Order: sequence, then structure tokens, then C-alpha cells
Amino acid sequence: MLKPDGGAATGEKPELDAIARMRAEHARWLESGGAEGARADFAGMELADVRFPGADLRRARFADANLFRADFAGADLSEADFTGANLNRADLAGATLQGAVLDKADLSDAALGDARMEHASLVEASLQRAWLGRAHLEHATLTRADLHGAWVGRASLEQANLEGAMLVGAEFPGTSFRGASLRSAYFGGVALVDADLSSADLGEVRNLTQTQLEAATVDSQTILPPELGPGSGEARAAE
Repeated sequence: MLKPDGGAATGEKPELDAIARMRAEHARWLESGGAEGARADFAGMELADVRFPGADLRRARFADANLFRADFAGADLSEADFTGANLNRADLAGATLQGAVLDKADLSDAALGDARMEHASLVEASLQRAWLGRAHLEHATLTRADLHGAWVGRASLEQANLEGAMLVGAEFPGTSFRGASLRSAYFGGVALVDADLSSADLGEVRNLTQTQLEAATVDSQTILPPELGPGSGEARAAE
């Protein structure tokens, strides 16, 4: 049973009609600027396999919810709270997550192709094996995030913060890191073919090799660790 405030006990699986009512109230809340209806609060709920494709759930609460294999394709989730949520294998392709909070969320094996995630917070989030092709992560915060084995091709991480991120085995073909901070990130086995590291900060990175670096583009503003400075190789310079 739903609680009067629209929430649910941790681990509770709401009925479909209850979800529909919450979405309707959330729509009224958005349309009225908070004067009517109620903000959707799915925090802690059991929502595995739930289908929200194309839904307008801006600023909704999903903290600690189980959203395993949830379908959010094309949904607007701007400023939504997914702190600690289980989004393993969720479909977020083409979704808008601008300003969303996904700290410590499990997004492993999630589909995030073409997602709009500008200014999103993914501190300590798990993105292992996630698909992030053409995703927009400009100004996103991914400090200590785990992107082990993720595919992030032709994406934009410009001005993003990836300090201390685990990037082992991830692929970034054609991805832009212009102005990003990658300090102390772990680069073991990372593919950087045609990646743009112009003005990026790679100070104190771990396991970055000259071969990896030479596949990418750097410029005079790129901060490199001493062992990979300009005198140690011929990394491509930005035009």
C-alpha cells in the first residue's frame, strides 16, 4: 500500500494503477510549478522491469529503488534523484538526465547511447560495461566512477570531472575530453583512438602508456604526467 505522501516502504512493489496515479500527480505537479499534484517519489521501491519510455519524470525521486532492466528510453529525467539506485541493464537510450543525481548508482550493462547527461552527478557510480555511445556528459561529475569495460565512443566528456575514475578496459574512440579533469584516473587497457585530450588534465594518472597517448590528440594545454611529457613521444597535436 502506498503511504499518504506517495512513497512506499523500502522494497515494496507498487501496483500498476498506483504507478499510473503517481505519474498523473507528478504531471500536475510539473505543470503547476508545484502548486498542485505531488512530486513522484519511487524511492526504495521494487520496480524491476518497469516501463517508462518517453515519460516526463523530471525531478522525480528514485533513490535506492530497484530499477533492474527498467525502460526509460527517451524519457526526460532531468534533475531526477537516482542516488544508490539499481539501474543494472536499464534502457536509458536517448534519455535526458541533465543535472540528474546518480551517485553510487549501479548502471552496469545499462544502455545510455545518445543520452543527455550534461551536469549530471555520477560520483562513485558503476558504469561497468555500459554503452555510452554519443552520450553527452559535458560538465558531468564522475569522480571515482567505475567505467570498467564501458564503450564510450564518439561521446562528449568535455569539462567533465573523472578524477580517480576506474577506466580499465574502457573504449573511447572519437570521444572528446577537452578540458576534462582525469587526475589519478586508472587507464589500464584503455582505448583512446582518435580521442581528443586537448586541455585535459592527466596529472598523476595511472597505467597510461605512450602507445595509448599517441592514438589520441593533445595540445599545449594538455597536462601530462612527467613520464609521458612532450620529450617522451610523438602524441598527435591538436590542429
